[in-house]
Amino acid sequence: MGVCCGGLGWGGWGGMGLIGPILNLVFFAGVLGVLGLGAVWVIRRLGRGETARSSPHPGGEPLEIARRRLAAGEITTEEFEEIRGRLRG
Repeated sequence: MGVCCGGLGWGGWGGMGLIGPILNLVFFAGVLGVLGLGAVWVIRRLGRGETARSSPHPGGEPLEIARRRLAAGEITTEEFEEIRGRLRG
């Protein structure tokens, strides 16, 4: 009389007192963590697929990279001209 849910009570883990709600919280956090990791994995897979289709060079076009490096001062004008000559054949 007065027992809910086949004797499991409101905690869901039986009459475990304080441990029941803690186990519920740990289980819920685990499920959320697995769902979050799955979402990150899917997003990364989709992102790589679009990048691979849009450009044969994942880091960008080599000449554009050389231009950025020249603008940033990482290479000299002579080094840029050498890279450009090699890339053009």
